[in-house]
Amino acid sequence: MTEPTDDDARRGLPTNLRATAAAWALAVVVTAALIAATHYESPDPDSSLHAGIAARISDRPLRQWIAPEWWGLWNSEGPYCEHPAGIFILPAALARLGFPATQAAYAVNALYQAATYILIALIAASVAAPRDARALGWILQFILVAFVYRIRANHEYALLAALLFAVYSTERARTRPAWTVGMIAGFCAVLLVKGVFAFVVPISCALWLLAGAESAGDLRARWKAWAAIAAMPLAGALVAWGYEAAYVAATGRSFLAVYQSRQLPATAVAEGSLVGRAAYSAVWYAARVLWYPLPFSLFAGIVAWRGVRSGTLWPWRRTQPGEGPAASSLRQGAWFALATAIVLLGAFSLAHRKADRYLFAVYFIVAAVGAIDAIHRFAWLRRLVERLDRPWVPAAAHVGLVALRLLTGDMLPGYTFWRS
Repeated sequence: MTEPTDDDARRGLPTNLRATAAAWALAVVVTAALIAATHYESPDPDSSLHAGIAARISDRPLRQWIAPEWWGLWNSEGPYCEHPAGIFILPAALARLGFPATQAAYAVNALYQAATYILIALIAASVAAPRDARALGWILQFILVAFVYRIRANHEYALLAALLFAVYSTERARTRPAWTVGMIAGFCAVLLVKGVFAFVVPISCALWLLAGAESAGDLRARWKAWAAIAAMPLAGALVAWGYEAAYVAATGRSFLAVYQSRQLPATAVAEGSLVGRAAYSAVWYAARVLWYPLPFSLFAGIVAWRGVRSGTLWPWRRTQPGEGPAASSLRQGAWFALATAIVLLGAFSLAHRKADRYLFAVYFIVAAVGAIDAIHRFAWLRRLVERLDRPWVPAAAHVGLVALRLLTGDMLPGYTFWRS
């Protein structure tokens, strides 16, 4: 197969973006209407908790939205300090506007999904043919983890959308330094939604810059983007300070003191063997990186193995004999996916607890690389991608899959295994 090399086609993606965004906007409205009409409530305990908290804070004064409580959910009482309150704000605001409060968080989740799939296509367009990048908007909705999180009120899609915005801003900042503001904004958004999990943002942005560099000199030329990454901890400290001040003003007690004790208990480091626990967690997470992006994780693995064995995976080796610039760009995307998966898998393996959702972003990054390879590998899939290359297809797929989830209820399997 001949790799796509039409640079003019790449410039066509932003033009198509307006139609894609309009289709997704309509899809979000239709999804919200379906969720409200069916009075949907997720059987997932975390989603039920978050939806319930968002519904309850919508009735409280705005200055108290920063300080949710358990309100008897999960048989718990007292202040809710598991994470910052960012995930509750949009659902509470939607409920204030008259949307059914218990369903508001599920409706807002559709907005995060729309942002996720639009941003995935925009990022992929910098390393792949625009047609293939646009196809990711509907293809990735069919991986296993997408079925698991189809209608949820969890943090994961909000976190992923903010992370992807930071990475997209990093790509744009290579030529337009004003986009460094977007990098910082994406980091702060993750911080306000998932707290300490914001550490994945500077790691991912740095790996994207490394993946796209043509030489050491090119890295130095992107110093403004590197400066934005270096400034993220400072921005995080300022946001944390402001959040703590607002929380204390609303409640008279500290948020950070309780949050730190929840995220890093004093006994966490002392419990068991760190090496043994990390090794076990690494294998546990690796199994999930293979499982949840199926079937495209298999093709991503082939891409990685082929690149490592031939020595062509490293992105600074821009053009190999017999390949065009498009193939070099695809190698950039593969390197980024492999490096991100390894670094984040290693980081979370060191944590004192583990969960499938911690590598949620990795599942989509790996699946994107595998999907692009599959499009190049199979003629039938290329023909299908060409036939479905319409701005409304990803949004229509989303609505159809949401309707399927609402119709089937709990009939679909849980798609998980090896829980402990």
